[in-house]
Amino acid sequence: MRRTFEESLMRHEDQADRDEGPCRPVFVFSGQGSQWTGMGRALLESPVCAPVLEACEAEVQRHMGWSLREALTAEGARLGDIEVSCPAIVAMEIALAALWRSWGVEPAAVVGHSIGEVAAAHVAGVLSLEDAMRVICHQGRIIGRLRGQGAMAVVGLPWARAGEVLPEFEGRVWRAIHASPDWTVLAAEPEVLEEVLVALRRKGVPARRVDSEVAAHWPKVDPLRGELRGLLEELRPGPERLPVVSTVTGGTLAGARFDADYWVRNLAEPVLFREAVDVLLGAGHDVFLEVSPHPLVKHSLESCLERAGRRGTLLVSLRRGRAPGQEMPGALRTLSELGPRCRRSALANVA
Repeated sequence: MRRTFEESLMRHEDQADRDEGPCRPVFVFSGQGSQWTGMGRALLESPVCAPVLEACEAEVQRHMGWSLREALTAEGARLGDIEVSCPAIVAMEIALAALWRSWGVEPAAVVGHSIGEVAAAHVAGVLSLEDAMRVICHQGRIIGRLRGQGAMAVVGLPWARAGEVLPEFEGRVWRAIHASPDWTVLAAEPEVLEEVLVALRRKGVPARRVDSEVAAHWPKVDPLRGELRGLLEELRPGPERLPVVSTVTGGTLAGARFDADYWVRNLAEPVLFREAVDVLLGAGHDVFLEVSPHPLVKHSLESCLERAGRRGTLLVSLRRGRAPGQEMPGALRTLSELGPRCRRSALANVA
């Protein structure tokens, strides 16, 4: 498996060298829901990814007491459990980023969606691998306590409209994720959310439940803020080595801002993905590489590009149930062809 997908990229690496290096895309790290059984098998055979995943394994064992390797490879792994899926997804994203970089694909900037921000912060140099895994392990354990207390749904409404359309549910349903110009993710108690979905469908609004056993980014998380902050108080984030766009604030942030308080907000407050993408588009970026086990935000990116009147290029790393050699060679070829037209922008100077 390793030789199959890594050797298939050798000719693209040679082409990238002739073209003075491949395009520098924005690395996009998506969040919960991208996991699938066996997603780490091929990467654990890679000489680049295996040491990264083994280092993540040691941290998961320290904080959680279970085997990351088993979660990434075994049939029947507990990837449906939030405490398992959160560290597993972030470890995969960190390993995939290392693989892309080993082939000469360096990010111009990074952005993370929800838990994907942990991987983004590590790739930007803000968090060490040890601190990144500490953050995601504690986040997964904390949010797991809310199992069954909340549910989420994606609805075909702009952010502002989603806050106004159902006044009878005020104080019982919250906007959790600003996914794109046309889509919003809501969070509520399961029974309330079902009522909301029925009411929206009667109005002709497309809406569907998100497949997740817990809900984050809404007020139910607030009572857990203090405990999570205490678990992470020893974090010492470093300076960013490349621009990081926050989906908590919707703008660029210096590395020092990614402290314990930030990661509490990352879990408890709404995800401003649309705002973050708009910052990137405003800085001139139009090539995005989703670094995740399975693409989750491609539709959101397409919607943001369309609203901005931009064509853009959207690439993925893996897809559920498919080997890396089925996706990554084509993505690398595209980045090599784009080459010189895609360079680091002045994003660091954007307020």
